[in-house]
Amino acid sequence: MNKIWMSLIVLMLLSLACSLFSAIPGQPTQPAGGEQSTPSKPGVTSPSPFSAPATLTAGPTPKRSPTPTRVPIPTRTPVTPTEVLPTPPEGKAILIEYFDKYSGVAPELSSDAYYGRDLPRLVLYTDGQLIWRDDAGALWETIMTEDAVCTLLGGLQKFGLYKVEGDGTLGSDDPIYSKIPADALDTTGSTNFLLVVNGNPSKWVMIYRPFVDYTVRPVLSTWELFNSFKPSDLRPYDPELYVMWVEAEQKLARRYGAGEDLQPAEWPAGMTKLSKLLGDQPTVQLPLDPEEASPLLPFYEPAPGVKLFKEGKDLFSVILRPLLPHEELDLLSLVPREARRFALPFKCPK
Repeated sequence: MNKIWMSLIVLMLLSLACSLFSAIPGQPTQPAGGEQSTPSKPGVTSPSPFSAPATLTAGPTPKRSPTPTRVPIPTRTPVTPTEVLPTPPEGKAILIEYFDKYSGVAPELSSDAYYGRDLPRLVLYTDGQLIWRDDAGALWETIMTEDAVCTLLGGLQKFGLYKVEGDGTLGSDDPIYSKIPADALDTTGSTNFLLVVNGNPSKWVMIYRPFVDYTVRPVLSTWELFNSFKPSDLRPYDPELYVMWVEAEQKLARRYGAGEDLQPAEWPAGMTKLSKLLGDQPTVQLPLDPEEASPLLPFYEPAPGVKLFKEGKDLFSVILRPLLPHEELDLLSLVPREARRFALPFKCPK
């Protein structure tokens, strides 16, 4: 009896336990027949060892990217620095100046400059104005066109003047000379030719007169050009200003050869008396405009020159000289010691 009750109690407990276990959510149920199924991952189908092999589909053949074209990298052209030339000097700028009687030394007396010592034979300015002195000493002027100036400068380049070594300052040993004979070397005390070409390129060259025939060809050709140069369409030079040197007595007039007999002329009426101009000074210098100088011009043919005048019994030596456009009252007959490089205000064709 007791065994039967014990068995019933055990069965009831087992039945109750089974009911509680099946009521718990999320627990997998056992399939019928006692076989357990292996849970599979969602979306993943395990291949069967007995299924047909999968067919392999050939994908697109990968294409090789085209080789990029080599683009040449341009080399940088070296830039040569451009020389910046100075502008022409202020005032009337000289392009070419030629002297046919240059002593090579400073004037001995201040009156030498007034009398016209070392006055250029030819001076050409950058604006085309050209002043030329004839054999008698008279001054003439004309205007050269830019084409004419460029032709002249081009001729100097063709001569090879700018490539010549030397400038004449070394005397007979200078490179501008060639094969000077011994007898010519003994010549002393003569004057020089001097040529100054400003701008770009530029050249300064001095030729000793006895050696001119022994200069190298570029220098000789240049000298022949300027020494025989006579511009066309000349007219008498019309200066903007004259300068006058007054000195008592006739010593100055004799120094510069004012006539063989030195017969004095009467000082023009209407002009300030020379004695008043001179005062107590031994000499006096003063400027005259063209109107003031006009009564004197008939006595000076040509000017510059010196003339002897009288007032009563008093004698006076008087120099009259036209001022060149580039000259100043305190800078007369200024001979350049070097050429100046500067940019020209016009361009010549190459």
